[in-house]
Amino acid sequence: MNGGYILHFRHAEREKWIDVQLYDALESDIHSNGLNESRYAENDYFNKAVCLNDRGKIQAKAIGESLKHIGLPIGAVHSSVSCRARQTAELAFGGYEKLHRILVHKGPYNEDEQIRIKNLKNLYSKLAEIDGKNSIVSSHNSVISCKMFVNSKCPSNLSLEEGGFYVIRNTKDGLLFEHEFHYFKNFNLVFYER
Repeated sequence: MNGGYILHFRHAEREKWIDVQLYDALESDIHSNGLNESRYAENDYFNKAVCLNDRGKIQAKAIGESLKHIGLPIGAVHSSVSCRARQTAELAFGGYEKLHRILVHKGPYNEDEQIRIKNLKNLYSKLAEIDGKNSIVSSHNSVISCKMFVNSKCPSNLSLEEGGFYVIRNTKDGLLFEHEFHYFKNFNLVFYER
């Protein structure tokens, strides 16, 4: 609540298409809008495969309303180029400042894991730190790897449900994995007592 963290959110709910990686590649790579840009699939024929479904839009709005109610300080918001991550950023956090292709989950790509992790560490270490605010990343499962962190708090079964998030701290020694809220409701429960 005092800021100073990076909160890596998994996007809200989408329809479960078993071949989603194909459509994610179309959206992130088959366009002429630039490297860290999107095809904006919400305006394309495959929007149901990669964008939030109706339940996900409600979920993202509810996350945003809950965060506003508790007064969570939010600074810069970064997003994957994917429709569902961008929509989550817009509905939950009021938008995003920058898109990053490296924040798309690893599924659509044939890539070297060490280079991928190096690029992610580089991005996370450069996220703007604003006093008293948290940096937000709206992204996917399988983006974060325990190999990114200099501490050993990262769980071996690293996975988030839609709307869940990781709490990460950027230090002079490197990135620290601080906590996992597997479901957003786990975070919400901290603030509501009866």
